[in-house]
Parts: sequence; C-alpha cells; structure tokens
Amino acid sequence: MLGVGIGPAGCAELMTSARAGRAAAVLLRRPEGTEQAATELERLADTHQVALSWLPAGYGWNELHRHLLHRLAPPAIRADDELADLAQTIATLTGGLVTIEDTSARVLAYSRSSDEVDELRRLSILGRSGPAGYLALLREWGVYDRLGSSEEVVEIAEHPESGVRRRLAVGVFAGGRQLATIWVQQGSAEFGPHAHQALLGAARVTATQLVTRGNPTTGHGAELASLLGSGQTAAAAPATGTAAGNVLARLGRSARRPCAVAVVELGPAPRDPATSRLQLGELAAMVTVHAAAYRHSALVEQLDGRVYLLLPSVDSVTLATAMLRQAVTAARRHLDPAARAAIGPVVESVAAAAESRRGADLAIGLDCAEPVLSFDATRPRLLVAAIENTVANVSHLLDPRISSLIATDPEGARTLLNYLDSGSDVARVAAEMHLHPTTVRYRLRRATDALEIDLSRAVDRFAMHVQLRCGLRPELSAR
Repeated sequence: MLGVGIGPAGCAELMTSARAGRAAAVLLRRPEGTEQAATELERLADTHQVALSWLPAGYGWNELHRHLLHRLAPPAIRADDELADLAQTIATLTGGLVTIEDTSARVLAYSRSSDEVDELRRLSILGRSGPAGYLALLREWGVYDRLGSSEEVVEIAEHPESGVRRRLAVGVFAGGRQLATIWVQQGSAEFGPHAHQALLGAARVTATQLVTRGNPTTGHGAELASLLGSGQTAAAAPATGTAAGNVLARLGRSARRPCAVAVVELGPAPRDPATSRLQLGELAAMVTVHAAAYRHSALVEQLDGRVYLLLPSVDSVTLATAMLRQAVTAARRHLDPAARAAIGPVVESVAAAAESRRGADLAIGLDCAEPVLSFDATRPRLLVAAIENTVANVSHLLDPRISSLIATDPEGARTLLNYLDSGSDVARVAAEMHLHPTTVRYRLRRATDALEIDLSRAVDRFAMHVQLRCGLRPELSAR
C-alpha cells in the first residue's frame, strides 16, 4: 500500500486500512525536516501492527515501481509488468516514445511519456481510436500490410495535418503469425543511430514474452548457468533432462554449431544492493534487445553480478563484437560510463560453451580501458599477465642485479623496458619518452653496463624483459 501526498493526520486512517486489508506493508516518503515526524509515524505503524517502509531518497515513482518488481516473487509479477519494462528499454535504446499494441490495436504496454506526445499516441493510450484520416492514410500507404508480412522496420513520415509525428514501427511475429506491433514516436530529438537494429531485436524479445506470458517455468537462467559452468565438451554433451541438456534441446540444430559466450559488466562504482540489482536488470534488458537483433536464438542471463550471452551459430566473433560495441555504448550512455564487455573464443558447439565463457572472463579481467575486448585479440596480453603473475610468486628466481637497477636507476630501468617493448627501436622510445635519441642510447648503455647482461642472448633478454615488467608493474598499470 502506497501513501501518496498524505500528511501525518491521514496516516492513522491509512494504517487502519492497511491492517484491515492485510497489506504487506505501507510505503511512505520520509518527512522532510525533522526526525520527530518520522518517529511518530513509525510508532503509529507499530501500534497498528503494520510494516512501514520508507521510499529511498531520490527515487521517483517509476524507479519505485521497478524496485518493487525486483523484490516481488512470481507469480506476483505479471507479464504485463515485464512488457512495460521492455517498452521502457526500447524507448531508451531508440530515443523515442514506445507503444506495444496487439493486432486489434489494443495497447499492451507503453513507455513513460513526456510533453512531446502527439495526438495518435495520446488517443491510443486512452483506448480511443487515432485520427481517422491518418489511419486511413496508413492503410493507403500499405503500412499495415508491410508490418503484417515481415520483420521489416517501417518508417512513417510526420503528418502535420493530423498532428502526428514521425514514427518507426515493426511487427512482432511467432511461427509466421503476427502477435503485435511496436510503434516508436519520435520525440524532440532524432532517433538513435542504431534505432532500427534495436527495434528488430525488441520485436523478437517481445514475441518471446507474449508467447510465454503467464508461464513462469519458461526461464532458462539456472539451465544456462549450469551449461556455462559445466565444462562439458561436444563429445560428452549433457544428457537431455539435465539443466544444461535442456538448453541444448531448446536450441535444436543450433546447439551443434560453433558458438561463443560474451560477458557484459558495469563499472566498479559503489552501489547499494538494491541499486546494483536494478541496474543489472536494466543492463540485461539492453543486452537482450541487441543480442536478439543479432541472433534469434541468443540466450541472455544474469550470473555472478554480470550479464552473459550465449551466441549460437557463430563462426567468427567479428559481427558479435560489433553488436557488443553497440550494447556497451548504450549501457555507457544510460547506465554507467565504465560499462565493458568481452567475448570468448569460438568453440565447436554449445556443449563446450563453458570453455568460451572462461576466455570471456579472462579477457574482461584485464586492467584496461577498452570498452569491448575479445579473447583472441587479448591472448598475448593474457599470456604475458599469466607469466608475470607466476614470476612474482617465485622471488628466489629473480635476478638481484635487475632488482637493484629498478631501485637505484629507475629512469634507466624504464628506458630499458621501453626499448625491449618497442622491439629495440631507439627512435620510438625517444618519441614516447620525449627524449633525444642520444639520451636514450646513453641510458641504455649505462643500464646494460650495470647489469652485465648480454642483450644478444634471447633467453637472457626474455628473462630480463619479464622481470622489468614485473618490477615496474604499477607504472605499467597506470599507462
């Protein structure tokens, strides 16, 4: 039960009604100014034996609605609530105002509105027919025919005479049958650069929600978690009936094709548990829309505080990486500027997805600012990082001469490391360190004389290179 706009005087009646109606809790915004009023309300709630909760500071009613949905357990959450969340996600990704309608033009869900609402959207949400002349034009232009025949994203020009703004629309299909239509009205700004692709993905996600609405057993979270952590191989695929085996059965022939696993995460900024869960859900919704546009059979799930994607029928990660860049760009714009993603290597089938997940987790664990990483591209860095971690744990193998150089002549050590990193390119080292080439040569000669190590010997050169990287690691991380 929510108390909206009532003062302390009305709270006694509210508490009485809550107790009579066996409400789970009463939710109020904490009184401003003094704590005395809040204490009095808490005492009143205790007297009436009613649980009292305070609306978190800074929460609007829309944020409250989403927060409550995450706290309620099925079947208390209706499919309509999930569809409304999806409508808001589509609005975020396209930059427009979204309405989801069934084939009889009844509104199933819509995104938050603003002052930019046109007449057609206003009347549709109110349950009344739009301007008759404009609807006749849509039929004359063949818009309904196009929306009912394919997944094509249709652009509808602005029609000032009817007070109707520009729109994008797409049909929602399952098994060749149209289930609904998504309409996106343009607001004060242009649609986003990837609005068409986001809308296509949204249509596929909407189809899944409409087909499975009312059936709480259709989720694949535990099954996908089992598959990604199973460590199975194609030769020893999980048996049908197991959690992981059910994923393979659902994907059908796609499960026997090469696949890859990607991971998306928010930045390390501190968040309270409720905010963290809310933002992770929003991230999963954004990623789901982009993934669905890329692959019909893509599966998305929240695991271990991250969002994982299982991408079947992937022969190369190139296109998948491009999709991840779009998803991360949206997440950075709307959720967290430090959001990142990584994609693991392509494996021979979905049964081996755990191997790809390990690669994705390793890649995203690299300490770097790149928004999207692939395991294949970062493999050399991962190998070097593994070697450095090993070397750091066997201090008795480190050459004391190199340790002494780092301590007594850090400039010489840094110059020598840059020289080895650059492939012995003095000019490049000079440019990067803003030094004259003669200064670089002098430092190198001074350092190598102190070490008495022959740089022409590959083994000695490699060992020195690794130890220098380990000894100067804090500086490397700061670069």
